[in-house]
Amino acid sequence: MTEGLLTGLASEGEQAAVLSALAGVRKGDPVAAIGCGRITEASLAAGCGVPLVDAAAAADASAKVVVVGKAYDVPGAIRLLAPGGRLVAIAADKGAAERVASGAGLSLRHVERLGAQVAWSAVRPAGP
Repeated sequence: MTEGLLTGLASEGEQAAVLSALAGVRKGDPVAAIGCGRITEASLAAGCGVPLVDAAAAADASAKVVVVGKAYDVPGAIRLLAPGGRLVAIAADKGAAERVASGAGLSLRHVERLGAQVAWSAVRPAGP
């Protein structure tokens, strides 16, 4: 824990807790995890109760929830997000989260401090 305090980086456990909380996964939800650590993946899989969506093999819009552990993976991850689905990701700061969400046509919902970065969630509109 002191490592995170000294470097400004969240531990894998802290990141897993925040990303999982923002994801709000429900049993049966199809969930994709991209660039996430094993603790985050295990937490998400336990929450949805089914295997995580294989991001490499999945069809477009096949996940109700997409969790992205590294900011640079967000653009590629958005293709997996179903209408009405939720994206959870990491950004440098709130402004970066707002720009990415807006640029992708998502509605930003929550931004939480996570070490020196932020974790954020956004929703894709349900209709056209």
